[in-house]
Amino acid sequence: MHARKLGFRSSHATFCVAFPLALFAVCNAINIDKLAKWFRMGEGLDIIGLSAYLLAGASLSVAFFVVIAHRRTVKPLAILLTVLSATATYFIAKYDVAVDTSMIMNVVNTDSTEVGGLLSLHMLPYVVLLIIAPAITILAGEIAFEASGRYLLTSAKIFATAFIVAIAALYLNYNAVIRAGNVSNKYIVYSLVPINVISGGINAAWKAAKPWFTSHTHAELRATVASPGDLVVVLAIGESSRRRNFSLYGYSRKDTNPALRRVDGLQLLDGIAKRGSTLDALPEILEKSGAKLPALVAAAGIPTACYVNYTLYDNCNGVGEAKATGCGHAGKCYDEDVIPMLRDNIESYSTGQRLVVLHLGGGSHGPIYKDRYPPEFRRFLPICDDADVANQCSREQLYNSYDNTILYVDHVVNGILRTLDDSGAPYVFIYLSDHGESLLDGGRMFHGMPPGMALPPEQAQIPLIVRSSVPISIVRRAAYTQPDVYDTVLELLSVETPLFDTRGSFIRRASSLAGG
Repeated sequence: MHARKLGFRSSHATFCVAFPLALFAVCNAINIDKLAKWFRMGEGLDIIGLSAYLLAGASLSVAFFVVIAHRRTVKPLAILLTVLSATATYFIAKYDVAVDTSMIMNVVNTDSTEVGGLLSLHMLPYVVLLIIAPAITILAGEIAFEASGRYLLTSAKIFATAFIVAIAALYLNYNAVIRAGNVSNKYIVYSLVPINVISGGINAAWKAAKPWFTSHTHAELRATVASPGDLVVVLAIGESSRRRNFSLYGYSRKDTNPALRRVDGLQLLDGIAKRGSTLDALPEILEKSGAKLPALVAAAGIPTACYVNYTLYDNCNGVGEAKATGCGHAGKCYDEDVIPMLRDNIESYSTGQRLVVLHLGGGSHGPIYKDRYPPEFRRFLPICDDADVANQCSREQLYNSYDNTILYVDHVVNGILRTLDDSGAPYVFIYLSDHGESLLDGGRMFHGMPPGMALPPEQAQIPLIVRSSVPISIVRRAAYTQPDVYDTVLELLSVETPLFDTRGSFIRRASSLAGG
């Protein structure tokens, strides 16, 4: 009785219309400027086009919700949709991110460190006003259902009406909506709450479930070694480390590469990333036509290993990955903790070819950059400890925090090179980052753009560093794409396969290396 006094009484039909409309209106009102800027008519705002788009979005929200809102599901799913929508609204407002399938899959695969880093006191108003208050109201309310047949018929009528309104709104203002969609590279879709959450969530769920509904046959791994020789290829993949903050590449604000600056024989190449999330970027490097690079090399009979601080997801399937454990900083693992595994591997080397893939997955990932390196690497001060870096940190604090991650990358990469040199094994070492990072460049923060949207320069421009203990030559290009690394590794190891494209490879072995 007490809950009823605090709550409301509503028919199922009324709630299925009122709730999604209210959720849509509140969430998108907060970020309306981010949508409105793409609807322009000359120098002014295209009010009719924007209104039609919002009407279509609101109608689709109603259509979706009425499909899932039944006696036992209406309240739990309303609260879940509220939580997801409020969270998306906060991150769009604070970090100008776009919420799509890859972003949702990244969230699902985010570890506890990253989750903790994203939490901020500035989320509190969003949590209280957009999550807790609506959830209490929903729980306290009474939603009346008609008999099963009648309420399902009513739901069907609401769905049909909402769907028709959405289609009509889009059709009658097709040119304005398509223009805004093209100009924004679909940002208007990825920032429209809860449409972005719903569509991204459905697509992410389908991707996760797809293997259960499709054939379990994998890409055929046809590979042989054309010219056996003696060579260890070590491929190290970093995280969120942008080229423009490496002093090796001319960065002058701080000396972020004091160790590598003293290493002879480094080849500094201009790498280009295409995808702004680790989940999408790793396959750019490690997959071609469904064939994972480690598995393909292993299929050719070459010993292959993957050592990680953070997972490579499924990119080492068929070989398996070993995660750093028993780490020295009070049990907390950092990227340097993959080096002992590399050392153990190389100690067993005598002759032949070998591939080792390292994932330095801590790298320069935000938002709390200090969590990515041990305390002794907090050398550039002051730093920022707040996840809400856009509002709570000065530019100096932000850059110091980030530059310390590059300083630590310098330390880790140098440690890998020293390990290889000490082993005496013939090697070629390749380091590149999965993507870069935005540090309030153009108001952008962190990384990640939906498919179809080109990465901004600070996220696209990545370091590509090569060092070899044996004679090699570099194919000079203005820039090197991540898929080129796949072909380069195959050529270095003399792997013959239909997947190899000689145009991609950019490192040539001296002929004396092959065949003995």
